[in-house]
Amino acid sequence: MLKGLAPGVWAHVAHVEGFPTASVVVLTSRLALVVDTLSGPAEAAPVADFAASEAGDGRVVVNTHHHWDHVFGNSAFAGADIVPQRACPGLIEAQLRDGDESSRRPPPGGVALPNVVFGDRLTYEDAFGDEHLLHAPGHSEDSLVVFLPESRLLLGGDAVEWPLPDFCRRGGAGEWIRTLRRLRRFAADRIVPAYGPVMDSGVVDADERSIAGVYRAVAAAKSSGVSRDALDLPVERFLAEGVVVDDVYAAVHRENLLWAWDEV
Repeated sequence: MLKGLAPGVWAHVAHVEGFPTASVVVLTSRLALVVDTLSGPAEAAPVADFAASEAGDGRVVVNTHHHWDHVFGNSAFAGADIVPQRACPGLIEAQLRDGDESSRRPPPGGVALPNVVFGDRLTYEDAFGDEHLLHAPGHSEDSLVVFLPESRLLLGGDAVEWPLPDFCRRGGAGEWIRTLRRLRRFAADRIVPAYGPVMDSGVVDADERSIAGVYRAVAAAKSSGVSRDALDLPVERFLAEGVVVDDVYAAVHRENLLWAWDEV
């Protein structure tokens, strides 16, 4: 079942390896814009059925980036244009080609590749309100967000994450912080991360503090002689007061520390 977020904006959340992962449908006067397709056609089926019932063949899929849990459901939307940032198709192909035994296996029918790309910005103009696709690198080279001015909603993909960011791109921390600072300029009252609840704009500030704080703290520990294996920085140090993480995000934090140690 999909949940209404705003007039014409609906979300479906699937639990993918412990992460509550969202696919969002934006209904316009002409089409259904589907933002992310989850981890496979079965997981995306409720979204595909809803989009087809509302818009028929007038569907456009947006992949916010190439990671498997955002694109492996692409084939559930047969005949639809699939739109990412221009780096995404090659990254999907590399993910499928270069994966090892620890990688997530693609669905049996394969992964439908994007067929329309853009560079920095793409706008769908509509009488119900425009939809702006904006390159937002950091979490990945190809990350994008979708801004809906009429609803004052920002669909953040993994460019914005709660309760903490997941480091995935070598050398991407500085660019990610710059992206988060740009996102502050949008008049978004609510932000919809791919993982986590709908939040206010404070999540952008929280993510920036977390990224910058982890890198500063790890650099200080490393310069004082702490080894990689001995690195022990409690996650609470990098979260807003009262925020509690589950085991999944405790593991993400540990991996973030090691990731940062390898870079500083």
